[in-house]
Amino acid sequence: MSKNNLISPQPKLHKANLILFIVTALLAVINITYLAVRNDKTWTEITFRGLQYVAMLIILRLPYFMRLRMKIEVPWPLSVFIVIFCFSALVLGDGMDLYGRFWWWDKLLHAESGIMLSMIALWLIHIIMAENDKYIYLNRYFLSLFLVMFSLGVGACWEIIEFSYDSLMGTNTQQFMASTTGSIFTAEDVPLCGHDALVDTMGDLILDLIGAMIVAIYGFIRHDRLIERYNELLAA
Repeated sequence: MSKNNLISPQPKLHKANLILFIVTALLAVINITYLAVRNDKTWTEITFRGLQYVAMLIILRLPYFMRLRMKIEVPWPLSVFIVIFCFSALVLGDGMDLYGRFWWWDKLLHAESGIMLSMIALWLIHIIMAENDKYIYLNRYFLSLFLVMFSLGVGACWEIIEFSYDSLMGTNTQQFMASTTGSIFTAEDVPLCGHDALVDTMGDLILDLIGAMIVAIYGFIRHDRLIERYNELLAA
């Protein structure tokens, strides 16, 4: 059985994704140009904004390339969730500086990321199951544990990336500054000290855990129906 038999194509979604890609690309060019001509932004900040937009554009087209090259169809609810999350984080969070304006914006996105990563883990399990032509029984306890561990593992890797990026680029993605929650800080900003400097990173991981637990509980409760559904599809 092919992977595409599990999840039907969504042509309207792909068209909407292409339109969003074009609109985002235009907004990125306009925003970067505006920052460059204002003369009150450093090249570090402009480069940082540019990298955020590039990451957003790559993520927007990733489902298309997965479908084209790997013959894998990303479920439309997951695809929409990823697009909304990335747009909120990269465009609104950094591009529109909502991280700096609202202290809770980063926390909201980390809770959402825990849910999103667990949904991705559940989807990966379904893809692996689709590659088998035999009846599969997956223990509900293992399934729930895997969803949580996957989300926490990716969340921890993300914190390592943020730490490395802050160290190399002089940014504040881990929000270790007391005077600003934005990703860019100035020489006048004051850093946190001691235990307070750990609050952001540990808070992010805790929110990743809470988001993952929501999906894990769903997977635990709906376990039998999920397994039955996919084994029925495999037998068809």
